[in-house]
Amino acid sequence: MKIAIVGLGLIGASIARGLKGTAEITGIDCDATTIDKACRENVISQGSTRIPERLDCDMAVLAVPVGSITSIAEMVVPHMQEGAVLTDTGSTKAGIVRHIEAICPCFVGGHPIAGKENPGYDASQATLFQGAVSIITPTSGSKKDCIEKVEWLWKSLGSSITVMDPDRHDELMAIISHLPHLLSFVSMSIAKDIHIHRELLGAGFRDFTRIAASDPIMWRDIFTANKDRVLKLIDDYTHELTKMKDIIKGDRVAELEDMLRTYSSIRRNLYDNKG
Repeated sequence: MKIAIVGLGLIGASIARGLKGTAEITGIDCDATTIDKACRENVISQGSTRIPERLDCDMAVLAVPVGSITSIAEMVVPHMQEGAVLTDTGSTKAGIVRHIEAICPCFVGGHPIAGKENPGYDASQATLFQGAVSIITPTSGSKKDCIEKVEWLWKSLGSSITVMDPDRHDELMAIISHLPHLLSFVSMSIAKDIHIHRELLGAGFRDFTRIAASDPIMWRDIFTANKDRVLKLIDDYTHELTKMKDIIKGDRVAELEDMLRTYSSIRRNLYDNKG
């Protein structure tokens, strides 16, 4: 299998590392230093800072920020061989799927639920996707053989597969991932001077704010691409905070305990004592 990976950041380079020995990898990245390093480390078989005139691959993977995926797809598709599969790794799906399906007959959207707060090639690792879930978002127009090849990609990297409608994907990710990241980012505005008391930082603060160290460009694009769902959740969250504010302000101790108990129960039931 010949695979071209466009974007050798955390996700793209981790895919390349994970497929080493399984596929022949062509790496494409605008950073020449990254291409040189990936070649020296044998992470890719060959590399380029631009899309070749003829993209010799069975599958192309777009591992670039969400805001760039459709424009990069428009650049890549004319250079692909007939029958080659195109997929992506974006954290939003609905808009991307609609746009690329219109220009590529063998596109299947993808989203690995894996990552780290540290971005870039140097943070990549071959085992990043092992034991993770990778979502694919085919539509009624997706070809069976194209779907199977994208499934092969993620299974080869050690992931299990979940198939999901693109719009449903974006609804769930807004709740599961996008809002938590947004809240973690925003919390840093309140904690900007806390470094003065760094020795007091406990596990709760560390765990809640860990994802605020994530790539700002990636999350800028995600919040923008999924903004309608994110904005709705911000309103819902603000409403809930206002309720809590009123309860605390009014010293309604029993009601406060009941609400906290409800929240705690939801969390415990969600993980069913597994985390």
